[in-house]
Order: sequence, then C-alpha cells, then structure tokens
Amino acid sequence: MSLKQFLISNAVLFVPFGLVMLAIPGLFFPMVGLDLDPDGILMARVSGSGLLNFGIMCYLVRNENNASTGLKAILIGNLIFHGLDAISTFIASFSGVMNTLGWLFCGLHFILAIGFLFFLQKLKVPKIA
Repeated sequence: MSLKQFLISNAVLFVPFGLVMLAIPGLFFPMVGLDLDPDGILMARVSGSGLLNFGIMCYLVRNENNASTGLKAILIGNLIFHGLDAISTFIASFSGVMNTLGWLFCGLHFILAIGFLFFLQKLKVPKIA
C-alpha cells in the first residue's frame, strides 16, 4: 500500500465516523456499550469534529511530496492520535467499560498507529523545529 492509499483509507474510515459522532452520538455509542448523558453527547460531538478533521486533513494531504514538512506534521499528529486512542480503547475494553466491539476499535487504532509510524519513518524530510 502506498502512502497515498493509506491516507485515503484513513479518510474513508474517519470522515464517516466523525459525521456519525457529530450527528447521532446517542445512537452510536450504545452499540459499543457506552451510555451518554448530555455532557457525554457534547464530548462525543467534540471528538467527532476531531475525527472528521483528521480524515479531511489526510485526504487533502494525500498528493503532497514526501519531502513536505506539512505531510510530516500530519503523520505525526495522526500517529499520536491513533496511538493514544489505541491505549484508551484498550483500557476501556479490558476493564469492561466498552463491550466486545471496543476491541475492534482498539485494534483499528493500533494498526493505524503502526501504519503512520511506518510511513513517517520512510519520509525524507528535515526535522520539524
């Protein structure tokens, strides 16, 4: 898989998730075993806007040159996001806060974090100051 295909795949995954979390968080989260009060719905929508943002950024940067500092910044941001989400969903799934479907999200974030790390290592960009 090329970096371009990987970025498009990330966009295809996270733009819809972001939109669902923005539009209908009260229907989505019970599927993974989470019940949201009004405060939780607000936080789900805030998180949804972040997911939407990551997906759109990945799509927009897909044609950037591998020497682009902006591309490197987006890869680092996604690596941090997916790495932290892998840890968070692992803890929630392991402790029983999320149901079995939580493990799917944990694995997805882990695989994407590894992918972003892989492509980050392949870039030929000077260090970001």
